[in-house]
Amino acid sequence: MKTKITPLWVVKNFEEIIASTAIAAMLVICSCNVFARYVLKNAISWSDEVDICLLAWATFVGSAAAYKRNLHYGMDFLMSQMPEKSKQIVHIIITAIITTTCAFLAYHSWIFTSKAVKVMPYTRLSYKYIDASAVVGFTSMAIYSIIYMVQACVAPNKFKARYQDEDTKNLEERKK
Repeated sequence: MKTKITPLWVVKNFEEIIASTAIAAMLVICSCNVFARYVLKNAISWSDEVDICLLAWATFVGSAAAYKRNLHYGMDFLMSQMPEKSKQIVHIIITAIITTTCAFLAYHSWIFTSKAVKVMPYTRLSYKYIDASAVVGFTSMAIYSIIYMVQACVAPNKFKARYQDEDTKNLEERKK
């Protein structure tokens, strides 16, 4: 299926675009550095610094993308034993905790980023470029958490469907 790239699509997939671009660039730079080091006997001096920066962006923004799509691992053996109403309440409480935590971390990573003065030795880039990845990642997760909290109040069935695993969805479809 072809995907038409529109401004709306870019906004909806903002985190995935950043994380995948960072991973692709990191792969190219790291591979070139390995080639240069072992074949040309002359490593690329700035590659490690840029790779560290790209790794931070792939990690923080990639974790926001995974959170948006509910792809983080969870241990649901206790939740699976609970009644449906209790599950919903626990999911709302967990989402509230995540909202608070991500907002707290976004705020403090913003402060940390704004106070960064250190620069990298080869590229002379400010550490703000690395630290900004945490701001973007935590802010994105906080925004999605707020959306999910509103969704829990306005559209509880959509909120509930977010936490159903594929086996449960398939079982419910077979029952229909």
